[in-house]
Amino acid sequence: MAENSKFHSALAVTNVKHLIPITLDMETSQYHSWATLFKVQAKVHSVLEHIIPPTNAAAITAYQTTKAADLPLWNRLDVFVLQWIYATISPDILTSILVADDSAERAWQRVADLFQDNKNSRAMYLETQFTNTCLTDFSSTSAYCNHLKSLADQLSNVGAPVSEQRLVLRLLAGLTEAYASFVTIMQQKDELPSFATTCSSLKMEETTLKERAARESGSTALLTVDEGFSSQPQHHNNNITLSQGRNNSNRGKKNNRGRGNNNRGGKGRRGGAWATGAGRGGAPQQQQYQTYPPVGPTSLSLSSSLMAT
Repeated sequence: MAENSKFHSALAVTNVKHLIPITLDMETSQYHSWATLFKVQAKVHSVLEHIIPPTNAAAITAYQTTKAADLPLWNRLDVFVLQWIYATISPDILTSILVADDSAERAWQRVADLFQDNKNSRAMYLETQFTNTCLTDFSSTSAYCNHLKSLADQLSNVGAPVSEQRLVLRLLAGLTEAYASFVTIMQQKDELPSFATTCSSLKMEETTLKERAARESGSTALLTVDEGFSSQPQHHNNNITLSQGRNNSNRGKKNNRGRGNNNRGGKGRRGGAWATGAGRGGAPQQQQYQTYPPVGPTSLSLSSSLMAT
């Protein structure tokens, strides 16, 4: 390698997590996504041969020539790629693959073995997850589609690839009752669309359903408010009636107070109730009021008879 090529673009990568945002662990099993992103960055910086050596004769010859031309730079780049691997895997996986004086190629292969060994067992486990995945387990259609795609990638990685048609059918089968019309439309097509197209259509359907639900909710709230306004006049009339009753009662009390005052501070009795008033110049006394029946002809006749007697 020429002297003016001592600097390599891979050496300028200070934080590989910005380029490979996935941290590989055993629980999420995102090996396919992690490996894909890692290989993209390795190609961008021309260090793919450090993890996946060439296989054809011409590429092997070119690789060996480049390595021999500047062995110190090649060794430094290999350590950088090894550092990328260590920085993008979980502590558990790091403990499993960590070896002193390791190379990027050997570390890469050990990580692959963790996820590709026992392929039949892993394929059975992933197949069960793929078959039982439903929209009800996710907060949105986007999360649902992404999970199905991830499972399909993992199945492909263990030697059990999922066809595009089967992936679309699984997506439709896992939808809820709210998307029944969407499923019917898709099933009636002579040829199923691609998984990406189906996901895009499903997201639009989700948006439509949410907007419809929002409109219906707004209409219901408006109807409730209208009903509340229409019932207010009745309550207002009731308030007026109660107010009038209280005013009439107060007038009655005032009249009774007047009768008590005319009795020169004494006590007057009508119908068995006493009204205690204040005498002339006297202090106010406690008053007890009672509504008296009106004086009618019958009462007058009775009074006249008693006087005659």
